[in-house]
Amino acid sequence: MFGYGPGAFDDAWSGITADELGAGFPGWRLVDVTPGTNPVPTFWFTLRRGAAPA
Repeated sequence: MFGYGPGAFDDAWSGITADELGAGFPGWRLVDVTPGTNPVPTFWFTLRRGAAPA
């Protein structure tokens, strides 16, 4: 999944935090965040289905 990190633009609604991403995709967990390669703070988010390890 591709997205903008918090603070990418000068507004309050652009971007997403890890907690917001988790809330938007119940049953999935965030396993990796890879920065994009352009000047805007973009990221590739890797999600995996299933609960977090105990």
